[in-house]
Amino acid sequence: MPWSAAVTTQFSLVDLYTHDETEFYGPYNSLLFELFPTAEDYQISPQFKNVEGSLDFTIQYIVHHRHMGPIFFLEIKAYRTLKDLSARVAADDQTRQSFGTFASSQIPIPTLYGASAFGPVLCIYEFTTATRRITPPRILPERDIINDTAPEDRWEFDIMKEEGEARLRAVVTHIKAMAATI
Repeated sequence: MPWSAAVTTQFSLVDLYTHDETEFYGPYNSLLFELFPTAEDYQISPQFKNVEGSLDFTIQYIVHHRHMGPIFFLEIKAYRTLKDLSARVAADDQTRQSFGTFASSQIPIPTLYGASAFGPVLCIYEFTTATRRITPPRILPERDIINDTAPEDRWEFDIMKEEGEARLRAVVTHIKAMAATI
């Protein structure tokens, strides 16, 4: 089932190579409302996050169900920075820090999903509450070598393509099934 024409149009209007990640905020906001409708008791809360060690702020979208603590979150970066190792490492670190923050409080479902987006391309993360394990696993830096601790191929799901849309919809279906039990 393809995205609505409104969502597709909003994403198509954004210059994929923009420097300004905020241009993707509106399309993602619309997409999240399409996936998690308020009529089904979902709430999408944009949160301003200060990026540690930086003067920059970013938006994190957090999805709640019936006022229960987070069931999904999304962090967005500009697509053009996907090739930049330090940008991927920072995005990976931010996502993992978010799981740490959420894990300090009550997570109402067995698996909390988070997504790191570079434009329309996602890396999907999972936090299993029983084991407290995050996947994909963290790659530790080498001591004397600059190694790729956040490989570009982890951002493998382009949500504007059929395969990426199917993957995101499968994640949302799983989230909704878990949320239905709360």
